[in-house]
Parts: sequence; C-alpha cells; structure tokens
Amino acid sequence: MSPLPSPAAFAPGRFRLLLLSLLLFFGGTAAATGTRLERFIDFILLAVMIVTAVLDLRVPGQHRLVSTALAVGAILLSMADLNVRIRHLPMIAGTVVGLFAGLVVWLAYAAVMRPQRSVGDRIVGAICVYLLIGLAWAKVYETLDGVAPGSFRFPSDTGWATPSPLRYSYFSFVTLATLGYGDVAPVTVLAGTLAWLEAITGQLYLAITVARLVALSLGESSGSDTVQ
Repeated sequence: MSPLPSPAAFAPGRFRLLLLSLLLFFGGTAAATGTRLERFIDFILLAVMIVTAVLDLRVPGQHRLVSTALAVGAILLSMADLNVRIRHLPMIAGTVVGLFAGLVVWLAYAAVMRPQRSVGDRIVGAICVYLLIGLAWAKVYETLDGVAPGSFRFPSDTGWATPSPLRYSYFSFVTLATLGYGDVAPVTVLAGTLAWLEAITGQLYLAITVARLVALSLGESSGSDTVQ
C-alpha cells in the first residue's frame, strides 16, 4: 500500500495566485466597462496583478531589482494617469506595463521549465505565460495606436469603437489564438506586421511548450524509474 500524501502535497503551488490575478484582471476590467468607477477598478486590478507577479516569481538578485523597478513604475504611472490627464501619459504607462509583462514572461517561462517542478505548477505557469504574452502584445498595439493614430480599424457598431485598453486586449488574444474574426483589423503596414508576428508567436509557443513539457515529464519519469 502506498503511503498517504502529506498535507503539503495539497498546498497551493507556484503560479496559482498569478493565474487568479490575471483572470481577475481580464474579467474584472471587462465587467467594469461602462461604469462610473471603470478607470479606478482597472487600476486596482492591474496593481493587484503586478504585485502578485512580483511576489509569486520570487526571483533573486538583479532580476528582482529590474522587475520591482518596472512594477513600481507601472503602478505609479497608472496612478498618475488615473488622477492627472496628460496627453502622452497613458501611452507611457502602457509601455511600462508591456515591458513588465514581457519580463515576467521571460522569468516565468524559465521557472516553468526548471527540472523537478510538479506537473500542476508547469501547466498553470504555462497558462500564465500565455496570458502575459497576450497582455504584452496588447500594450504594444495600444502604444502603436497612440504614436500613430488610425493604425487599427475598430467597427463603429460595436463596443470596440469606444477608446479603451480592452479593445487592444481583444485584438491581441484573437490574433494570438489565430481566430481571425476580422472585426478589429490592422490598417497600417507596421500594425499588420506586428499582428502576423504575434500569430506566429502564439503557434510557436504552444508547439514548443507542449514538446518541452512532454520531454521533461518523460525524462523525469525515466530517471525516477532508473533510481528505483
């Protein structure tokens, strides 16, 4: 008879809080659209997601300094944008959030692929990385449309016609998943180029990640069999 697992085996692992905060951020910002407190709720959920990412990754040394600096910068700039209307401030804040998301993607993916990590943590971590990739690309599109207005066409008969970061998140994840609905579309050459680059990124991420996870699981299972 195999021994019963210890209570620690059921304890929450890495990335679960990050996944929860990401889902809360995307779901909460969508639910808050059109309300009087929309911008404040967006800021609170973004700040929670950023803080959770910093705490959940627990990176040492120089990487911690960089991630913390970007996190503090993103929160402060978003807070300033909430209270002061400056022309280019939303674009700057979105750029810093995008840089932070890109850094977290790199650190989280490296953590997911480390040996001797549980399968559950790897799966949850891989989902977090996928969501963060979509968020990073959304901030790229938002910044591009701020620098070169009219880079994207938003249908006038839908909610995407109203300026909001949500419409860039929608286009980003539709592109990342290669759904191609066609309602929101790139207009300029640069916007179109970025869109197909993201589509390729999404396909390569899924293929490479699945292959690496399977290889790691097979290698570790064969190693444990050899030890036994």
